[in-house]
Amino acid sequence: MRLSTRLLLIFCWSLCGAAAAGAQEGRVSFIVAGRVIQPDGNAAGRAMVKITGQSGMNQQVFTDDMGRFEFANVPRGRYYLTAENPSAKEQFTDPVELDLGRGLSNRVSVNIFLRNNAATTSSKKERPGVVSVAEATQEVPKPARKAYEQALRLRGDRQYEESLKSFGRSIELFPSYFQALAERGHLLIAMGRAAEAAEDFAHALDLNMRYGPALRGSGMCKFQQGKYAEAAEDLERAAEAEPGNATIYLFMGTSYLALDRRQQARSALQKALSIDAAGAARAHVHLANLCIKENRLQDALAEIDLYLHVVPNAPDADKLRDLAAQLRASVNKNDE
Repeated sequence: MRLSTRLLLIFCWSLCGAAAAGAQEGRVSFIVAGRVIQPDGNAAGRAMVKITGQSGMNQQVFTDDMGRFEFANVPRGRYYLTAENPSAKEQFTDPVELDLGRGLSNRVSVNIFLRNNAATTSSKKERPGVVSVAEATQEVPKPARKAYEQALRLRGDRQYEESLKSFGRSIELFPSYFQALAERGHLLIAMGRAAEAAEDFAHALDLNMRYGPALRGSGMCKFQQGKYAEAAEDLERAAEAEPGNATIYLFMGTSYLALDRRQQARSALQKALSIDAAGAARAHVHLANLCIKENRLQDALAEIDLYLHVVPNAPDADKLRDLAAQLRASVNKNDE
């Protein structure tokens, strides 16, 4: 077996983990531990950390004075970690995706980095996201809009269950409220409830087939279901509506890679990095996978090194370091 083929087999788990996580079985449990770090680099003591998963897991703990947290007896599966700092409500973090599968150490380290919410410095009347023509001209009843805006505030405060209820009220009051359907869908993804999210995105697109946030969410759900061609189609349309969204290009590139559409995958992944080098850092892993497919081991090694430089405490960092060592040995041997 060629070296590049053997390395690819070792590495291929990183591509389709999102689609396969729900099918993993077994009684192996993990310890998930790490630190919550504030934007200034200081530890976030007494921050609340929450873990949710498709299996129904929903737990929370508080960090100690050094910002450390730990969850024990976490089964295999796909999870999302979030954190909030009660002493600094303006700080937030996007959900951190965690895939606990075979081959990982039973103790997984994850650091959560808080950011300052730029929205706190803008007008309170400013509405988030891209405003389409359909959105701007839609006459939303005042009670429905009020419930929707309350849901956004509650989500910003990490009060997810209450936010979910407010989104539901806004939709009950105005069933054609495609913005609320899409935002509730993204909240459901963060809560590990992708199947319900997919229904919201589909309903939103029935009402407005060009709405970017709904197309983005629909593509993400289809990717998780392994429907890569359909995911790519939705994400391509989402990119037309939200050309500056790195997440779209990250999922688009990974979908193309699963379909073995290599040049399109490379372009989309590089686009994601050009928009948000830190937030889309995982694109380096998928670019490394692409390089291995093409037997460009030096380039693959460079991509993995870049990713580990940006995310040194990634859940799969040890596995990636092992792969990098194999690639480095192979490159050195070829140079002899």
